[in-house]
Amino acid sequence: MELHAIEKIRRLRAPFIAGHEYTAIEERVETMHDILRGLHGHAKLRLEVLSPVLGSSMKTLERKFRARYGESMKSFHQRTRLEIAERKIILDPDVKLMSIASDLGYDRESEFNRFYKRKRGITPSEFARVVRQRQARGDF
Repeated sequence: MELHAIEKIRRLRAPFIAGHEYTAIEERVETMHDILRGLHGHAKLRLEVLSPVLGSSMKTLERKFRARYGESMKSFHQRTRLEIAERKIILDPDVKLMSIASDLGYDRESEFNRFYKRKRGITPSEFARVVRQRQARGDF
């Protein structure tokens, strides 16, 4: 799975990096960024497996990623997942939360609920209720 994801990202990135001078490690960091942003949970990402496939140690890749983006790969991945979940809820506050959880790579809705509450302080269903209320008032 990881090798397939990396090759797909490299093919998609090729037209955009033509003419840019990237070092090997910069290219790996950019590839990891695109993987985390693009897959955002559709696949079970295992960073410890992706790193060697990219030809880097986890520690080196993490250090370079943090220097480039100002946050860890894990933090970026989690933030991306939260943003996607919130966009889906805002677009349709009546969406089935299990559907969002599954889209983001969670096996159970309860895992997604715990993750969301730990990060935002409220559950996804509470967020959806707030969205519905704001939409009813015309705030959205």
